[in-house]
Amino acid sequence: MVEFCPKCGNLLRKKPCPCGYSDRESTPQSRSLITIWSPPNPNIIYCKLTATSLEKLKLMLSKGIHLEKLKEIREKLKNHLFSCCDCVYYHEEIFHCRLKNKYLAKDSICRSFEPYEEM
Repeated sequence: MVEFCPKCGNLLRKKPCPCGYSDRESTPQSRSLITIWSPPNPNIIYCKLTATSLEKLKLMLSKGIHLEKLKEIREKLKNHLFSCCDCVYYHEEIFHCRLKNKYLAKDSICRSFEPYEEM
């Protein structure tokens, strides 16, 4: 089925219309939601949350420093507590990831996961 933009008449494809129209009226249930579970390394998430370089983290770990926050992140990943809902690229109202340009289920997570600062 071919669909056209109701605002400008352009052919609608996978990407949103250049005029800015987005089909927000359609319900998320009518879309097929994809589930992805490919989380980034816990060290990467720790570095993003604390604004620490990966080299500095590796140096601390090699010196035997045990970080409680890193242990907490590992447990959250193990128990599937981190998900797209915690990512800055995810629009929870429409189940859409801006980075991947896909409609993803809330319990998904990908390698591009970017957590909020206050986690």
